[in-house]
Amino acid sequence: MVAFAEDPIREAVAGLQKRYALVESVSAEFQQFYRAPGIEQAESGILLMKKPGLMRWEYRAPESKLFIADGKDTYLYTPEERQVLVSRLSAAELRSTPLQFLLGAGDILKSFTASRETEFPAKFERSLLFRLTPRVAEPDYSFLVVECDSGTHDLQRIVIRELSGNTSEFVFSRLATNVKADKKQFQFSIPKGVEVVRLDER
Repeated sequence: MVAFAEDPIREAVAGLQKRYALVESVSAEFQQFYRAPGIEQAESGILLMKKPGLMRWEYRAPESKLFIADGKDTYLYTPEERQVLVSRLSAAELRSTPLQFLLGAGDILKSFTASRETEFPAKFERSLLFRLTPRVAEPDYSFLVVECDSGTHDLQRIVIRELSGNTSEFVFSRLATNVKADKKQFQFSIPKGVEVVRLDER
């Protein structure tokens, strides 16, 4: 127990786990940055999550998009393209999502090894910054960088390093927990006349 208390990284991860263990729903505004060689894209919007495994990401800029996870399937709807991408969401896939701890889908320290972060600097004052590397290799990413408030352990930022070397970064603001979240907000009806691409059938 003494060794655990003296390990600031483990202590930070334990604080983050405890912060969200009893949380049933989360809402926030987000900024998303995607970086690849010669490419840098920025998007923003609002998100709503509800345990276990329900997600709603409303992208508002620079274009409108909607991502819904209803517990069984995911839908990515792009109105300008008149297209919906549909994919199944299994329990295993939910456990492997980088935001699994917000969705009540696992124990962080059982799923990841935690270490000091030296590549990505902190963006917030008085924050805790650490790297999480999956104990079992994931098909989509090699590690995560997590930044959270040192006092409340509220999640402020997460960086996802893809296996390709590209990065997706999410910065959160106005985060609120245990907000009212109706199940209807996590249901998606495919609009008439749009192209439906079922990724699992490809």
